[in-house]
Amino acid sequence: MGRTLALSLVLVAGAMLAAPSGAPSGAAGATPERLAATRALLDRLRAGGGAEVAVRTVRPDPLGEGTRVVTGRLALEPPRFARLDLSTGERLTLRADGGDWLQPATRQLVRAGARSAGAALAWWGVLLESGHERFRERAEGRRTFVLTPVDSEAAGRTRVTLGSGGLPAAIEVEDAAGERVTWRFSGWRFVRPRGRAAFVLAAPPGYDVVEMP
Repeated sequence: MGRTLALSLVLVAGAMLAAPSGAPSGAAGATPERLAATRALLDRLRAGGGAEVAVRTVRPDPLGEGTRVVTGRLALEPPRFARLDLSTGERLTLRADGGDWLQPATRQLVRAGARSAGAALAWWGVLLESGHERFRERAEGRRTFVLTPVDSEAAGRTRVTLGSGGLPAAIEVEDAAGERVTWRFSGWRFVRPRGRAAFVLAAPPGYDVVEMP
């Protein structure tokens, strides 16, 4: 999995947890308006504590040889935990303090701190803490919403399409260069929270651990 796809994965995870923290902002005692794109998902997460969903994407092969299908499973848990287990054997986690990327092809575990995961964490943090104060949300019909950062148009955008029960059925991430990756979701399940330990990866025997700040 290339770096661009990896970044798209963590951006998807961040977008799926998009919501204001509930802390007052602006006028005294005011709470930022919640994003319509993720309102139903967040209501279910608050009720159940965690979510799991099957994911699938088809994207152009980086070598120009047709398309590449990536499937897997995404787990989400407030306040800022996400984990992607992919059909390639790769594992990717994201937390407020960074994240891990297990790469069987290179027999490496890349462990990133908050600084190295800055792009994903900035997106995630803005969505979690600010809602409409930091993001423009534009409706495209009844079930599709486009999220664009208020302070940096160059940061790209995310298009969320809702399905049954108002839950996300697809998320399209477009970076500043215009490259798009679309993830489709099916079979949402809401489960008990597993806690931080489920979102921290350990290196299997024989793997190198690469520490990033």
